[in-house]
Amino acid sequence: MNLLKSTKYRNVLKDNKVTIVIDDLKSIDPWDPRGLKIYETADIFTRQGGYMDSTEHPNPQYIRITPDRKWSWGIEEPVFVEDRFNVKRAKAT
Repeated sequence: MNLLKSTKYRNVLKDNKVTIVIDDLKSIDPWDPRGLKIYETADIFTRQGGYMDSTEHPNPQYIRITPDRKWSWGIEEPVFVEDRFNVKRAKAT
């Protein structure tokens, strides 16, 4: 992959606010979804000696993300509590 030609790279140059959502179903019977939502700040970071050195497109630039706000559901507690969706905002570290 050539990072410099990627849509992700161009998007970070235009707007460095990014979001990642990871969710899955722990079980479908009973219904037990879980997930994370993380708002982050992205920047282009240059580092020599990374894993990309051994690829067809060696490039010392990476997209580095720094979490700003995080939410989770169904990870540490049940996703539904008293018939309500139980979303927890992670404490700042």
